[in-house]
Amino acid sequence: MNATGIVLHTNLGRAPLAPGAAAAVARAAEGYGDLELELASGERGNRMRAVAEKLRLISGAADALAVNNCAAAVLLALATLGRGREVIVSRGELVEIGGAFRVPAILEAAGVRLVEVGTTNRTHPRDYEAAIGPETALLLKVHRSNFAVSGFVAEVGLRELAEIGERHGLPVVEDLGSGTLMDLSSRGLPASSFAPGRLAEGADVVCFSGDKLLGGPQSGLVLTKDPEVAEAMRRNPLARALRLDKLVLAALDWTLATHLEGRAEQEIPVLRMLLASPDALEVRA
Repeated sequence: MNATGIVLHTNLGRAPLAPGAAAAVARAAEGYGDLELELASGERGNRMRAVAEKLRLISGAADALAVNNCAAAVLLALATLGRGREVIVSRGELVEIGGAFRVPAILEAAGVRLVEVGTTNRTHPRDYEAAIGPETALLLKVHRSNFAVSGFVAEVGLRELAEIGERHGLPVVEDLGSGTLMDLSSRGLPASSFAPGRLAEGADVVCFSGDKLLGGPQSGLVLTKDPEVAEAMRRNPLARALRLDKLVLAALDWTLATHLEGRAEQEIPVLRMLLASPDALEVRA
């Protein structure tokens, strides 16, 4: 019997907002604000500037942006970097996520041509090498999210994939799915869930959710090594269709501020629950 509950569940609304984030949403909803206004100059401002700056400072990324969910972040990255060209993905990573949305369908919507390599259970570096050609735009790595393959398996890790991309002058984009901005590997979470660590492993673009493990509102966050890539994504007309409204921005900005100020573990409900000690859980049970 699970006597301590489920922390994250899509059907239950994923991450509960922290009281501070909910209060920020209420303030944004009940009045006017400086959403797209530079108060010092009176000129039109950029609604994403504060969130992007916080993401950059927390993660160490060269630049960052946010859209309305992780699938949207991947869609925007692919459409910006690869439209009309080929994107190489391992067959073992062509996953279906909730609501029957599939990675191949997202690639098709982004206007890129899918090139599958390897098999369901085994993909090798030579498979990527053999598939790279003049029409290749990028290499895509997709986190399997909610299942695992074990037994007679092989996959190309991010660091090795990045080395292949570097040899061929190709960017590597990772759809991390659910990620954190705190390295919690010493507390039991997989090291791969630490989004800034994926940049350090060699990814050029990392896409992950602003809710789920991060504990904020539903949103899709993008970290990039190259500021020109982030700027190209911002200029893509799709970015307007995928942008966040003032309520989500208020909750996300507050959530990122708690990370930046070192208060996240104490103030974000998901992190408090995930990091609760076995002794505390035993008392609850």
